[in-house]
Amino acid sequence: MSKTILVIGGSAFAGRIFSIHISKQEDYSLHVVNRGQFPLNLKNVKEYKCDRHSPVMVAHLLPHDVIFDVVVDFCAYNPGEVSSLLEVLKGRFKQYIVISTVSVYEQVGRGLRTEADPVVTKSEGGRVSDYIYNKVLVEQETATTCAKLGVPYTIFRPTFIYGPFNYSPRESWFIELIARGHVVPVPVDATASFNMVYVFDIARALVACIGDERAYNQTFNLSAPEEITYTLLLESFEKFNGGPFMSRPVTVDEVIDQNIPLPFPLTEDELYSGKKFSDTFDFEYTSFSEGMEKTFKIFYSLFIS
Repeated sequence: MSKTILVIGGSAFAGRIFSIHISKQEDYSLHVVNRGQFPLNLKNVKEYKCDRHSPVMVAHLLPHDVIFDVVVDFCAYNPGEVSSLLEVLKGRFKQYIVISTVSVYEQVGRGLRTEADPVVTKSEGGRVSDYIYNKVLVEQETATTCAKLGVPYTIFRPTFIYGPFNYSPRESWFIELIARGHVVPVPVDATASFNMVYVFDIARALVACIGDERAYNQTFNLSAPEEITYTLLLESFEKFNGGPFMSRPVTVDEVIDQNIPLPFPLTEDELYSGKKFSDTFDFEYTSFSEGMEKTFKIFYSLFIS
């Protein structure tokens, strides 16, 4: 059965991949609202240039004879953004999915965090802490607003996302150094382990949830089970590169003293279980080796061009 999807955001990283993924499926009709800074220009995708902070205008631009099967929100960052949008769309959508983050969890201990673990209860001040606490408030607002409107919601909390179009300088930071023949700093005493998730798995997970009652009023981590370390990451890059690249050993202290922008945790584990989602939907995450090799090749070709 054909489904009609409304995406809020959808022109940057995960949203763009989702839009590309959906545009290739015959059974979906996709409508995308964003500010138009990075047009998708995809066949059979209707784009509306509008800022979500003008919700009345959003409601006005969208076709009034369409009932959306789902609203997928990639850019809800602050309190008020969910309620103001959904209230003007009342009666025009059947399900709401919002992208949050695993950063909402209290950073206590070194264990594997699940959806049952506590989230932060306040901001400690500063841009990062404010962002995290605002995401908590967005999640709470999602639950209360959807209950008020009588529509089901789903909250996704992805861990470190990697893949094409990633604008955060994480895997691409290393790949650019390798591609351009620059020296790669290798943290020899980093002890942390962390999880990652391939951006196409985010798209697949979203599709799995549309119209599925198992996703209704649920929160899911999205996190592949493999525990990644700097050693595994850099050994993988060497393999994908077809041989060694220029590197220099650095200690964690040197990373801090020299302000080297290494993108992943150095000494504190950041491990999150994505098992609830994989068990619920019989979902298999893309292996780190497969997803990162594809990502490496795409970024490498970009940086050497």
